Amino acid sequence: MFFTFLMAQDDFEEYFRSLNSKCDVDLENLQNPFLNPTLEKIKKLNIAAIMLDQVKINNHWYKKGDRIDGALIVEVNKKDIVLQYDNLNFKINFKTNAKINIY
Repeated sequence: MFFTFLMAQDDFEEYFRSLNSKCDVDLENLQNPFLNPTLEKIKKLNIAAIMLDQVKINNHWYKKGDRIDGALIVEVNKKDIVLQYDNLNFKINFKTNAKINIY
């Protein structure tokens, strides 16, 4: 059984006029609704040094269990650290051209 809905010609014209009408939206000021500023900060963290069980980020030393920008440091390894934020784990690698890596 099929049901059809018929629109009068005036209804179609009004519908297409509404589609063609200009909308004044300033695209430069729109914000991404899915953007999380804390996650953006976490992605931009740069490891300056790893020594034993500590990591130097932004001229501060941290160890497992410390928080940085709202994220918990879960692991400190030779080549990376693991951060947990919002029940998600993020691995941040130590760049090979970075300054210090003593383990």
